[in-house]
Amino acid sequence: MLDPPLPLRSLLAFEAAARLGSFREASDELGLTPSAISHQIRLIEARFDVTLFKRVGRGVILSREGHRLYAEVHDGFDRLRLAMRGLKGRRKASRSLEIVKVSTPPSLASKWLLPALPGFLARHPMIDIRVNAQDSRGFVAPDADLAIVYGGAAQWGERAVPLLEDAVQPLCAPGLVAARKIRKPSDLLAHTLIRTRGNGVSWEEWLRRHEPGAGRIRSIELDPSHVAIEAAVRGLGIVLESDVLTQEEIADGRLFVPLPGLEIAAMSYWLRTPRDPANRDSVEIVRAFLFDLALKGRG
Repeated sequence: MLDPPLPLRSLLAFEAAARLGSFREASDELGLTPSAISHQIRLIEARFDVTLFKRVGRGVILSREGHRLYAEVHDGFDRLRLAMRGLKGRRKASRSLEIVKVSTPPSLASKWLLPALPGFLARHPMIDIRVNAQDSRGFVAPDADLAIVYGGAAQWGERAVPLLEDAVQPLCAPGLVAARKIRKPSDLLAHTLIRTRGNGVSWEEWLRRHEPGAGRIRSIELDPSHVAIEAAVRGLGIVLESDVLTQEEIADGRLFVPLPGLEIAAMSYWLRTPRDPANRDSVEIVRAFLFDLALKGRG
């Protein structure tokens, strides 16, 4: 039995709305009304019994299923776009690399983005990603095509969409726990606590939440976060750090969670498009890659 035909018109509306983060902008791009865009998306949701967007204030954000569908659909449309370019003779084997400039906090670049780049570049040899990792999470390179920033929703404006939710929790080397047991929050006070200036949650805030009335703490400050994480791996102390940045160390056993379930939600990472890029197709390929990478980290 043949599968039913693909709802291409609905998928086109969904892809534009997800990519632009706005039904209105999608309607302008496709020459439709916002209600027509909404209708096409509802057709997909009804057909497959899913929710693709969640309403936040006056805008919308992708649901988890929406992120999954967008990564796959966008990749399919991207392949079609590249095929049409080839058909028209606009892409030649000798064409120079298309440069996409990505601005990102340094620790996120080191711990999250760079490990995934070799696979991406192998799949897209005609795209040259230039990563600008400055020492401030609020910094956006002036010539960036895409910028990953850290903060709250009101901080980054309409051109930003949620990329990664973050939470922080105490982490330490396994040997530190073996030498001196940590069973409750107050046990942390016997150790050196590693703090990072740019963290969304301080040690004081964490202790107020889980150990009210805690006395003076012994701490050192190390910046940026990937330096603090490495110090914790080496047994220098206990770090209060991001679950996004420490996935690898926790997975391979270099860092241990001494007090499971006591994490605190921090600010989120957002993806911004600071300007209108000339090489839009390549930028959209990188954008889809970043969302796919974020989705894999969640699940």
